[in-house]
Amino acid sequence: MEIMSNWLDLRKIAESGQCFRWRALGGGAYEIHSSGRAITARQTAPDTVTVSCGQDDWRDVWFKYFDMDNDYASCAAAVDPGDEYLRAAAEAARGLRMLRQDFWETLVSFIISQNNNIPRITGILARLCALCGGFPEPNALAALSVEELTGCGLGYRAAYIKRAAQQYLSDKPDGFVHGYDYAEAREYLTSYHGVGPKVADCVCLYGLGHRDAFPRDVWVKRIEAERYGGRFPQERYPGFAGVLQLFMFWYERLR
Repeated sequence: MEIMSNWLDLRKIAESGQCFRWRALGGGAYEIHSSGRAITARQTAPDTVTVSCGQDDWRDVWFKYFDMDNDYASCAAAVDPGDEYLRAAAEAARGLRMLRQDFWETLVSFIISQNNNIPRITGILARLCALCGGFPEPNALAALSVEELTGCGLGYRAAYIKRAAQQYLSDKPDGFVHGYDYAEAREYLTSYHGVGPKVADCVCLYGLGHRDAFPRDVWVKRIEAERYGGRFPQERYPGFAGVLQLFMFWYERLR
């Protein structure tokens, strides 16, 4: 089916550093996995994407995944007119949406992302999925030895991943974490071994939909130092500062 939207650019989403299991197929097409489901999506025009699912699946699964009920053009339009850098970033990022991803997959992915680059993260996740026959559930990761996890390229993160799986199985956080506000979710996430403020903010933003979360990696910290006197004015953009962070991250890497 065809999806018409003037703010849906698959390439920008795929390269934005928020998802690591999209597979480029060529010709503007991507194989996309989420919560045990998969589709192929293809950019056929700047404002048109075709997806390999019917209306029911689009409504029930993928509409939410692509965050289609949020107006990203309004976020861009709300940028301070005097902030030339952020205005340029928002314009360059036109079509970039913040995905609403599976909580467990997002947690694992961003633990792996620490001190890592996108190609290596993608490779590690591909090897884990091959080992487990799909994205590994918590019980599958908890059952693997640290040595088996290290063999997938995790390095020191292998122990973090195993302990995260064990804690997840103990806490069963899906029963409560989606009801937490941003501060509560952030505090809970930092209880995981190896999860600091940056990873917690990434999971809050991309796995729980807390658009006030503002992950600070080396790119964003450099932007803040060079453009904002050390700190981006999040309070000026309540409810969508995290979206603007994604725009800035995309723009800075593009530059």
